[in-house]
Amino acid sequence: MENQESLNSDGKVLPHGYHCAIAWSIPHDFGGMTNALFHRSRAFVREAGEHVDILTFGYEPNLDDIRCELEVDGVLIPGLALRNLWEELADLDDASLSLASVSGHSSIDFQPLSESDDYREVSSDTGGSRRTRTDSSGQILQTDYLREDGTLVVSDRLDRDNRGVPGGRLVTLCDRSGKPIVSWRQIWPLYLFWLDHVIAARETYMIIDSKFAANFMTRYRRPNVVTLHQLHSSHVVNPPHGDMSPSRRYTFDRLHLFDGVVLLTERQKRDVDLVFDPPGNTYVVPNSRNAASAVGEIPCESRSGGLVLARFTKAKRLDHAIKATQLSAQKVHHSIPLRIFGGGSQEESLKKMIDAGGAQDEIAISGFDPKAAQYFGAASFTLLTSRSEGQPLVLLEAMSAGCIPVSYDIAYGPADIITDGIDGFLVADGDVEAMADKIALIEQMDGVQLAAMRCAAIRRASEFSDRPVVARWGECMKQAADRKVLAELRELGAGLTSQAS
Repeated sequence: MENQESLNSDGKVLPHGYHCAIAWSIPHDFGGMTNALFHRSRAFVREAGEHVDILTFGYEPNLDDIRCELEVDGVLIPGLALRNLWEELADLDDASLSLASVSGHSSIDFQPLSESDDYREVSSDTGGSRRTRTDSSGQILQTDYLREDGTLVVSDRLDRDNRGVPGGRLVTLCDRSGKPIVSWRQIWPLYLFWLDHVIAARETYMIIDSKFAANFMTRYRRPNVVTLHQLHSSHVVNPPHGDMSPSRRYTFDRLHLFDGVVLLTERQKRDVDLVFDPPGNTYVVPNSRNAASAVGEIPCESRSGGLVLARFTKAKRLDHAIKATQLSAQKVHHSIPLRIFGGGSQEESLKKMIDAGGAQDEIAISGFDPKAAQYFGAASFTLLTSRSEGQPLVLLEAMSAGCIPVSYDIAYGPADIITDGIDGFLVADGDVEAMADKIALIEQMDGVQLAAMRCAAIRRASEFSDRPVVARWGECMKQAADRKVLAELRELGAGLTSQAS
């Protein structure tokens, strides 16, 4: 990618305006997508001097604790804020709340939970609470959100048609006294109402990271808001031309409703353009990482084994990483340590696999650690065994610290980062034997060879450093804004022509 910075006419890297990112929530053990969102947002703050808000929609009772942890870990920095729908709705005054009435209907079916209802209540660290009513099977039928003073903010019923039986939805927004203002038959109008309040008619550049939030964000069309949906993973189950991922179908049928669709690699952009024929609104902006170590500081003789960061899911195929490491140890006739950080549904099966192979002393499952990437500098190699990716941020994290990557050549990303044999290794998808050969090769390198490849990895990672990537975001935003204005002018012209005729 190009290193040259692209500046606006006023010398700013990013265009003037309010900058925000859309996520559904911030889980404790967040992975690649959320990691990339936070890093990009910090880069906007540090490299462009812009304040960035991360806007979330999921209910989180311990949001203050999450903020504190993120600040301690250096994830949240001054200039970067975490905001939440439910936290802020509870604080709105009646004048602000009343603006929602234009988008809904009267609340004739309003039935908030009462003390006679059987409900479960969870308090939040901001003083409010959430009450849920369920059926006999545990399925949620109603959720009421309360302010700190006990007044109702929102009542969300999922048994509108027949109380006690799932079917039909009624979302009711209430004033500061708990009286209904407006109701909707879906919840997305509530989300969009809050966004309008947050944006407050400002010129806005909004990056939508969450694929779940992208579904309702296709409905958010405002003349002052440039919407950019970034894809962090493959859009198909078996790339490049497999079946569409079910979670992507709704959004991909409506790609034209975003001002920009941002892919991480040229290969994925080419595949998306070929199949979906978007209206010229696709762009490529890769993930970024700054090199963490100076080349001269890399220990030539460091051979501390491998380090893997991944979610413990079937799609990550971590069993391949374990098999490849064990096989490579047989090839070099000595043990090779491997440490795997992460969490997920496959954790127990991976531990059983390690125990069954008698590798407990060499291979360790270390669980989730938000600071795990700091160990890359001491590791000899990292492994990427996923079925598919968008652009693996973990490769840049490893390479920026001089850790040599060995990756399956999958869509998308590894081949766009790794120069095979120079700064890492690419092997055929699913070829455990070939991966083991590359691990063995790294283990058998002399000190000079090892240091040379580590230096090459850092140099390659530096091409994806924050400053040039932020500049590419600025150019993408400018182009998307220009397209939006031209489209509005064409629509206006068509309307005037129709009226004249």
